[in-house]
Amino acid sequence: MAARKPQRILICLLSALLLPLPAGAQNSGSGKAPDLPWQIAFVRSRNIWLMKADGSEQKRWKSLENIVGRPAWASDGKRVAFTRQGGFSYSLPDGGGGTHRLYDVFASHVDSTRDGFWWWITFNHGSRQPCWSSDGKYILYTRDMNANSIDAELPDYQIEYRTFDGSEVVTLTRPGAAPGECQGLEPTWSPDGKQIAFIYNRMNAPSSTGTAGTLQGVGLVVVPATGIVRSEDELERAAAQIPFVSGPSWSPDGQWIAYVDTRTDDGGIYLVTPDGATKKRILERTERIIPFQGPVSWSPDAKWITFASTAGYIFIMDSEGKSAPYRITSNGNDYFPSFAPK
Repeated sequence: MAARKPQRILICLLSALLLPLPAGAQNSGSGKAPDLPWQIAFVRSRNIWLMKADGSEQKRWKSLENIVGRPAWASDGKRVAFTRQGGFSYSLPDGGGGTHRLYDVFASHVDSTRDGFWWWITFNHGSRQPCWSSDGKYILYTRDMNANSIDAELPDYQIEYRTFDGSEVVTLTRPGAAPGECQGLEPTWSPDGKQIAFIYNRMNAPSSTGTAGTLQGVGLVVVPATGIVRSEDELERAAAQIPFVSGPSWSPDGQWIAYVDTRTDDGGIYLVTPDGATKKRILERTERIIPFQGPVSWSPDAKWITFASTAGYIFIMDSEGKSAPYRITSNGNDYFPSFAPK
């Protein structure tokens, strides 16, 4: 019997796996930013930094060298969850092999200055994109259920949340769903904890020529936090109403979900109501500012939004889009900003 050779998997991943695009002109804002009373955590060179919301008092908080994705603040403002990336290389008996990326969610106290002091939250090697519930009890994240399978040909991204101590774990799979159905990325929790929004993804079948399946983002869906009950067709129809989505983030007042629209034309930052009835663009994508395809973040009063550009600069802007954004960093390697809740 001939040995089975591993397929090359081409997966169109979203958010944290996307590399920033070169855009030398994306370095301008509209003057000095206002003095807002909150901190912002962000990622610079795979480490977590903190700064004031006007960009001043920048300081490195965690020097771990493998942070990917947005830091997520707990509602008490005392803890931050974040994703760390690892990996391993493997060699098969037939000469094949490759590398396999691993992700887990960690957390640490904000007042801890020790790089080696943290909690390992998930320990399943497939979890990333954390988001806290508003009561600070649960951490929501995306999990690849196939992460521990060396010969897995395709990922199986599901939405999961757990208590901080891991005593309760809930996976949002539709009852009776087959593995790989209803794949989800980039979850965000409603402030009342009753709903979860995420990007619904379809796994396209491998082609007849042997090309492996690809993961295609369909759009944004909102489901009960207790579990997914709609059929696959219903979810896909709902997602198709809000397409081209990256980095969704629920507003603290529960009125809006902000996201990055990834289109070259008509792209930018949009707000949509949770029922999908109303949608509006608050920032147009231009050559000057192209929003990075990662989560945007709201200020606690829902009046401000922070985001990164593909050129590696962080901006803040009013959430109604009435004025031009303020650029608050100039390093050119800054991504995934996150407002502190207090």
